[in-house]
Amino acid sequence: MALADALFSRGSLRDTLEATLPRIEEEVDGAPEDHLLHADVEEWVKAIAALRGMRTPTLGEPWMDDAEEVQVDVSREQATRVLGPEVQAVPGYRVRVHVPFDGDGAVFLLSPSTYTSSLPIAEVGDRELIHVIEYAYDRRVSIKGSTERLVQQVEQHLRWANDDIEQYNARLEQRARTAIQNRRARVKRHREHLAATGLPTRPKEGSPKTYIADAIVRLPAPVLPTTPTSAPITLEPVLGDEVFEHILGVIRSVGLDMERSPKTYADKGEEDRRQFLLAALNTHYHGAATAEAFNVSGKTDILIRHEGRNLFIAEGKFWGGAKAFGEAIDQLFGYAAWRDTKLALIVFVREKDLTSIIEKAREALGQHAQFVESKEAASETELRATMSWPGDEQRHADLNVFFIQVPEG
Repeated sequence: MALADALFSRGSLRDTLEATLPRIEEEVDGAPEDHLLHADVEEWVKAIAALRGMRTPTLGEPWMDDAEEVQVDVSREQATRVLGPEVQAVPGYRVRVHVPFDGDGAVFLLSPSTYTSSLPIAEVGDRELIHVIEYAYDRRVSIKGSTERLVQQVEQHLRWANDDIEQYNARLEQRARTAIQNRRARVKRHREHLAATGLPTRPKEGSPKTYIADAIVRLPAPVLPTTPTSAPITLEPVLGDEVFEHILGVIRSVGLDMERSPKTYADKGEEDRRQFLLAALNTHYHGAATAEAFNVSGKTDILIRHEGRNLFIAEGKFWGGAKAFGEAIDQLFGYAAWRDTKLALIVFVREKDLTSIIEKAREALGQHAQFVESKEAASETELRATMSWPGDEQRHADLNVFFIQVPEG
């Protein structure tokens, strides 16, 4: 966790954003030609905007820890206290007020184009600002008033920052659109030139069909200890909600196919069914360094990795009762790491009473130690829930559970 420091003071927000714009042309120029020529331009622009865009943080409701006893520095208060010069500290209290936020935490560290000389002071933690208040035992302070002043200062600077961010996001989309159109025109002209020679060309083996960068959303890390004005923001890869929903849609389609064509899958076990899912997913996504984005690693069934991090993890199991269902959730969290927040559990059901099985699973899910709340699922044969991370109730993961009926015989 960072020490308390003046927020919005480590370099220029506008300059930092501007420094990321040249990456757009680099990414477009690095995309495979087949993707370039066949991808929907506006969808690609949206993907780049998700990749390089920035979201202005929004603040949540503050809450505080219990006060702890500490020694409070009173060296600057000698004029107002009847204390000897040798007294530097007195007993007192420290309170930590937590202000949660949603959005890109790097914004708190960078100075917007408009700002005041009176900067708010707080720690930037993981998805929260921390306001530390210390006071001597014989002094009364307004913890609520101090927190409200901090929130007001921060929100004022966020409004100014949002002006810079909105201008940047708009420029980013236009720059991406222009880069795609310009390179597409260059590639078409070059292909026409090659075709005019009349000589055949041999296709490259293993030519990529899709582009994994379209599926990755990166968010700035919440803490940037040193951010030179001329340097781009350090980013960390995560899986965006739109991509997660698309992945779930692919799994959903394969599940429906399994239910509609039971004879095709009748003699297939968990591993074979996993391979069908992998094949379907890899027709949509291409790995950054391998032929497949979705693959098997270690003990988990299906995952997608990017730059050494797991962005999506899924596990497939045959239904074996409520107890086994709970154990499957435990197993899924055992595979995942603290930063993995997009998870899926695929349950193959041989039994015919699917409705009663889903209700049993719903009850087991609600009683699970990591369960936080139910969410609206896409269909009646799915469950969706927010889960907390084992040992960290403040860290949440999005879990989608599929139930695919595959009767025997």
